[in-house]
Amino acid sequence: MTAFRAGVFVVAFLCASRVSASEVTVVAGVRVATPACPIAPLSVPAFVDSLRVELAGRARAPGATLVTLAIEPCDVVTTRVHVGITIDAGAAGERDVGLEDIAVEARPRALALAVAELVRASAKPALSAPPPAAAPPPPSAAQPRPPGGVAADALLALFPSRDTRLWGGRLSASVDHARWNLGLFAEAAAGEHGYDLGEVALQSFGAGLSAGPRWTSGRLTLGAALVGALGWARIQGHAGAPDVTAGGGSGLTAAVRARVALSSIVVRVASVRAFVEGGWIARGFDATVDGARAAGLSGATLVFGLGLGL
Repeated sequence: MTAFRAGVFVVAFLCASRVSASEVTVVAGVRVATPACPIAPLSVPAFVDSLRVELAGRARAPGATLVTLAIEPCDVVTTRVHVGITIDAGAAGERDVGLEDIAVEARPRALALAVAELVRASAKPALSAPPPAAAPPPPSAAQPRPPGGVAADALLALFPSRDTRLWGGRLSASVDHARWNLGLFAEAAAGEHGYDLGEVALQSFGAGLSAGPRWTSGRLTLGAALVGALGWARIQGHAGAPDVTAGGGSGLTAAVRARVALSSIVVRVASVRAFVEGGWIARGFDATVDGARAAGLSGATLVFGLGLGL
């Protein structure tokens, strides 16, 4: 138990006899003190209804039983509930109930089952008192890992000033918190542009970083990000007539773009996503056709993406 959690439980222990009627709900003879945190990972009224069903006909422990619920830390991403049981202001049991792997609509009954089991156990004489000493959980178990994911997207990159269009794909990995996102990606794209003298084939390979805020509502997530990317461009000319000389080359490119993305969860671990990026090529690479700049990667750029995230 962390020092903060132990403090919460001790305060509940010392103040159990002074909890006013307006702060508790009586369920089958058990007083339930709802979380002080206004942000709960489940519907408290639905939990109380489910607990009333689970405690119906139970063998009651002698004395007044109080159930206290705590959301630690008080944050929208917290999905663990700390349950404490006291009988006549004496500690009788406690448990952490993790709800992160349970659907939102099923969480009230899952928590009610855990609380009912703990209340029934406190009624047994052998378990009327807590063990003299309990080994604290490892520090790593008390701090959940930040959620993240991977995604694969199909890309369309446009360079209007060079009349160039590239098709390709992108693989990305991200760390997603409640209010921001940090991502790393690798991508590849290719395209062709035809001229009277022949055609120009273009290829681009690159990687980049993105970071920005995100907002979630139900199954939908809207994100904005600043994107920086470095790439290696290869351009090869193909002559269309015997007297035309074809050449090729490669070079480094750099781009800065802004992104707006929208995703929606379709099943438990998968989501569909779409995004658009707009910006500028800070370092470009172009082809030269008949002495003039032609197809290439330079100037303003737009990137459209559609894919699947896990």
